[in-house]
Amino acid sequence: MGFENEHIVMLPFMAQGHIITFLALAKQIHHRTNFTITIATTPLNIQSLQSTIATSSNNNTINLAELSFCSTDHGLLPNTETPENLPLSKQINLFAASVSDGDRDQDTGHQPHTRAPKFRASANSHIS
Repeated sequence: MGFENEHIVMLPFMAQGHIITFLALAKQIHHRTNFTITIATTPLNIQSLQSTIATSSNNNTINLAELSFCSTDHGLLPNTETPENLPLSKQINLFAASVSDGDRDQDTGHQPHTRAPKFRASANSHIS
């Protein structure tokens, strides 16, 4: 097709229904186009993706980029990276954290509760 060097980065919402669906879509896109695909998500969501997928193949087709995320900066319990088991009253905090630009307060260095930290790729792994 002439697209051998094309690369798609996917940023699903931090919920298992979105992440698993994006993984299925990424596999289909790679299969049809041979594009490089990277799914960027938070550390616990990457662990979940890796444990969800059986090592059925040795070739690496999907990359995972780990994004830093501190849930306590948004009024959430530590290690809260999906709405699973999260009270409805706190789900808005998770949603706001996932769509914000990540500006920190210049005086305190703290993240306002209505803003998400800037996501930075900190590690890569592969899924077949």
